[in-house]
Amino acid sequence: MAVIGRIRKRVGLLIAFVGISMLLFILGDLVTSNKGIMHNNSDVIGLIGGEKVHYAEFEKRVETLTDNYKMNSKSDNVDANTMDMLREQAWGMFLNENTLGEEYKKLGLACSDKELFEMVTGKDPHPQVKQAFTDPKTGQFDPGSVIRFLKDLPNRDAKLQAQWKNFEDAIRDERIAQKYKELIKGGIFVNDLEAKQNYADAQRKASIHYVRLDYNTIPDSLAKVTDDDLTAAYNANKNKYRQQETMRKIEYVTFDVTASPDDKNAVMQWLVRKQGEFASATNDTVFVNQNSDNPFDSTFHAKGTMQPVVDTTLFNAKVGTMTQIYIEGDFMKISKLVAERSVPDSVKARHILVKIENNDTLRARTLVDSIKTAIKKGAKFSDLATKFSADPGSAAKGGDLGWFRPGVMVKEFNDFCFQGKKGDMNIVETQFGFHLIEIMDQGKPSRQIQVGTLDRKVEPSQKTFDAAFNKANQFAANNTTGEAFDSSVIKMGLNKRIADNIKENDRNIAGLDQPRELIKWAYSAKKGDVSKVYTLGDKFVMAHLVDIKEKGILPLESVKDQVTIEAKKDVKAKMLIEKINATGVKTVDAVAQKLNTTASDADNILFQNAYIQNIGGESALVGHIFAMKAGQTSPPVKGESGVIMFSVKSFTEPPSVKDNSATIKAMMDQRRSRSEYETFSALKEKANVEDNRGKFY
Repeated sequence: MAVIGRIRKRVGLLIAFVGISMLLFILGDLVTSNKGIMHNNSDVIGLIGGEKVHYAEFEKRVETLTDNYKMNSKSDNVDANTMDMLREQAWGMFLNENTLGEEYKKLGLACSDKELFEMVTGKDPHPQVKQAFTDPKTGQFDPGSVIRFLKDLPNRDAKLQAQWKNFEDAIRDERIAQKYKELIKGGIFVNDLEAKQNYADAQRKASIHYVRLDYNTIPDSLAKVTDDDLTAAYNANKNKYRQQETMRKIEYVTFDVTASPDDKNAVMQWLVRKQGEFASATNDTVFVNQNSDNPFDSTFHAKGTMQPVVDTTLFNAKVGTMTQIYIEGDFMKISKLVAERSVPDSVKARHILVKIENNDTLRARTLVDSIKTAIKKGAKFSDLATKFSADPGSAAKGGDLGWFRPGVMVKEFNDFCFQGKKGDMNIVETQFGFHLIEIMDQGKPSRQIQVGTLDRKVEPSQKTFDAAFNKANQFAANNTTGEAFDSSVIKMGLNKRIADNIKENDRNIAGLDQPRELIKWAYSAKKGDVSKVYTLGDKFVMAHLVDIKEKGILPLESVKDQVTIEAKKDVKAKMLIEKINATGVKTVDAVAQKLNTTASDADNILFQNAYIQNIGGESALVGHIFAMKAGQTSPPVKGESGVIMFSVKSFTEPPSVKDNSATIKAMMDQRRSRSEYETFSALKEKANVEDNRGKFY
């Protein structure tokens, strides 16, 4: 059964991930669109390569992944974040099947039954099989146990048979995917000429003498930008404004539901009424558990480890002493000294940790019992700690943990060490496993106190909630247009917030609790629309849809701010070029002298590195430099941060290399490392993926 348990544990993970390993690092970059397929196909989640993904089949895949997750996590509860992750995995699997999967079919790639059997029972089986059927005692893989398991499988329950079938399907798909990846990598080739050019580009260096005029020397007010300038700058840089996904921009206001002075006073009055009952309570644990928002804390505290008001008032007081009402975070509290004790201020101990593996508690307990028995019969604690302890840090020291203060170790470990006495040795179970602990020494006793705390969280009342709700709804009723929304925000002094670049499948907006419904509204609304009031956590939120950015090259109006920056740069470049040309001189030094500035040198410039010392990143300038000959002087060149005129002092040629095999290997390794990403990206682009999950979830 142990082997079956290990198989069960791993099958779900494999099904979730096998076949999409090529996608996982780019799942965050999925192409999204909301056009075209929803008009007559209300159940269509997406379109991949012309194939529709229907809601029912998508949900069936998600259900399978969810069942696997529950099996692996041994929990029937799946939170919202995990469900989002599982849906992302399901979508990734559909992407894989309808892009890479189609390529596998075209090429006739397959994994035969014989090959699959070899993967399960052969000398070099699949890693998951090897791990599941390795004898934990010997650490050796046993092919015979696999064969026995397979022969007995027809007699097993149907659920286990289905799990094994899913496991086989998963590793079969993994093998096919691996064949495809190797085919792609095998088709990558670098010839000798490419290698020579790459070597030269990487090693050839240039030195220049230059004069530079910074754009900042011209105030923006003097760089007048016309509509023609904007159009020219936009057309020259269109690819900069291309986006792969549709995005939305909203402006929104929040009406926070926060506790009012009346709410705080109500909690204060409740504590005042309870103060006398708490003082006279004979069972403080029961009283706190029945009346407080938080249960009784049985911990004993050393001086300096509690809130200052508690530490100052109670540590040196008598049992029964109480603090005044005090505030800690969102809570109002009263604390009472319940008990006191004298314990060591520190302990020196050593331990041997035996972990519980594969839920085999009996095996771990039996092992730690036998270790304890061996020590009692004369075996050295330190020798057995070095051999058996699963805590490598202390095992190397014979199990010695040195001195530690109260609260450093987990509670069970801490309680044994500080409540026992020097020389005690016993077995203690914690979250880490079974510990055989020996108390080697203890520090001098010091006072610790146990404190009972009656607390109540200060929360908004229904009256406060209703007031915020009414305020938000009144604002919504009076502001049904974008113009009214903006005007009222200013008049009322509200804090208008902006959320930009919202994608259709996004789940988060900074500062808002679970804003998915608001995001879905943004993708169903028209530009300029104002939303209804949404309740998000402790906030009422109302939004204004400011902008819609469709997939593709954004229109000029949507990127006008960025384009204006480029246009101003163009205008300033023209002004500075005219300024240099107006000097009437042709050398760098003469231009510098005429313009009362300084010429400089830049050395060790590489074609494959756009950075130039003291200038910055200048791709176009580097291209100009390596397109010239030594001794030539350039015309003024528009750069990223200014206009530059330069002369090429020299080129330093790299030493000649007869054998280019090292360069060829490096180039091929680099291309192969990107082949999976590039292949999938190309297939995904070709498939014209349309993702409509945002309309369903």
